[in-house]
Amino acid sequence: MINLRAVKAALKQQATHFFVDPQWVIPSIIAPFIFTTVTLFLFSHTGGDLLLYAILGGGVLGMWGNTIQSSSWSIGYDRMNGTLEAIMVTPTSLSSVVLGRCLWNSFIGLLNALAVFLVAQFAFGIDVTLRDPAGFIIALVLTLISLSVLGMVFGAFYVVTRASSALFQMLEFPVYVLSGAVYSLAILPEWTRPFSYVIPATWGAEALKIATFTGYDSLGIGYWGALAILAFTTVIFLALSLRLFTYLEEKAKVSGTLVRY
Repeated sequence: MINLRAVKAALKQQATHFFVDPQWVIPSIIAPFIFTTVTLFLFSHTGGDLLLYAILGGGVLGMWGNTIQSSSWSIGYDRMNGTLEAIMVTPTSLSSVVLGRCLWNSFIGLLNALAVFLVAQFAFGIDVTLRDPAGFIIALVLTLISLSVLGMVFGAFYVVTRASSALFQMLEFPVYVLSGAVYSLAILPEWTRPFSYVIPATWGAEALKIATFTGYDSLGIGYWGALAILAFTTVIFLALSLRLFTYLEEKAKVSGTLVRY
């Protein structure tokens, strides 16, 4: 079960680590911002919806990159520093700790997304006009939560592996592409569609686009339909992550190899 006090404490601890360790600024804020800026330069001559695609994609990239990194590197650092074993024997589940860390890093990604919007508006002169601002904010927050939950699913496997950095590198961009945040799902191969549909961020990106573009509804389910599927898939992944954490924590405790690095 999720312990809200532990989630809050982990979020606070992760925020403290972020501000006292400057290296986190590069992958958390600078890298996604640079990727989006390059994309804006590439598409600056096209105008219209393609530029908004680039802005939305940069925001999702920032949130997802920070989330998957927090669920991998944070556990890796715990293992390297010898604190993972102490966390594992506390009454609070490790899943609550990882969720708090993921929420903080997704929040930093959200700030990155807002920064991208401001730069697009004032540095590139792009008119960022949202069809439904309130709906956009709701979809953005729910997408943030869904990405945090998805990060927890992958974070469970980091408990029993010391190759967290390699897994992080492999998982970041596939989810970014499959979610259709910056690329329309229509241009992806047909065989990738089932993978896209099970990712909560796909439905979050769909809701964001519907709230942004007038007349947009590529999947034919509407704004509230996209949010409903987003919520449903998020709950499924949350249940899966909790089950995985319980199973893999027990396995790690039996093998006694938690602190090997």
